[in-house]
This record gives sequence, C-alpha cells and structure tokens, in this order.
Amino acid sequence: MDIIVKSVSRILFPFILLLGVYIAVHGHLGPGGAFPAGAVIATGFALLVIAYTEADVEHELTRHELIDMKSVAGIILVVLILNIGYVSRFDIISTQTLSEFWSGGFTPLLNFAGMFMVITALVMIIYTMMRE
Repeated sequence: MDIIVKSVSRILFPFILLLGVYIAVHGHLGPGGAFPAGAVIATGFALLVIAYTEADVEHELTRHELIDMKSVAGIILVVLILNIGYVSRFDIISTQTLSEFWSGGFTPLLNFAGMFMVITALVMIIYTMMRE
C-alpha cells in the first residue's frame, strides 16, 4: 500500500480512538453510547486493516484476545446490570441531576462495557471479511 495511506492511517488512529471514548463517556448526555462508540473505534481498526495487511493488525490484536475482551466485557456488563437492578437503583435515581457530566450514575460504565463488546464483535467481523 502507499506510504501516504499508511502514514495518515497511523496518525488518524489515536484520534479515532479518542473520539470513540468521548462518545462513550458523553453518551448519557446526548446522542451516543455504547454502540456508536464501539462502531467508531472498530472503524479505526478497519482503517488499519485496509492500510496495512490483516496479518500485521492481527499480530497486535489477535482473535483470542478479542474473544477474551468480549467475555470480560460481557461479565462486567451483567454484573453492572444486576448491581443497578437489585442493589442501588434508588440511590442512583436520587443523585442524578440533568446535564452534568457525572449525572449518569452507572450509565457511563455500561457504555464502556457495551463499547468493548461492540468493538470486539465488529473487529472480528472485519478480520473474517478480510480473510474471504
């Protein structure tokens, strides 16, 4: 591939990751959340796969690591959901204030866990499509 495409993708990748994290963190205040954040970050990985080869990118993030990340994110998501539902939902509702950064309670944590699940699923799909 062209050196310009490789250089630009290497420069843009950290900014794409930062944008995805921003969308996840502020997902409870406006449009956004787990799925859009995960889709943006997975698009950054797709850019790397297109600019380089799939083997180069998979060397840094293997399928087994993706499966492990998805499993851990799923467990965290279930634990957070159970914690919200049974232990502290009334405490969270009483402390929430509108339009403040920390007003979401457990929602930003749920966004991060869901974001990792979306990232791992989409990157595995991208790896599979590149092999075909």
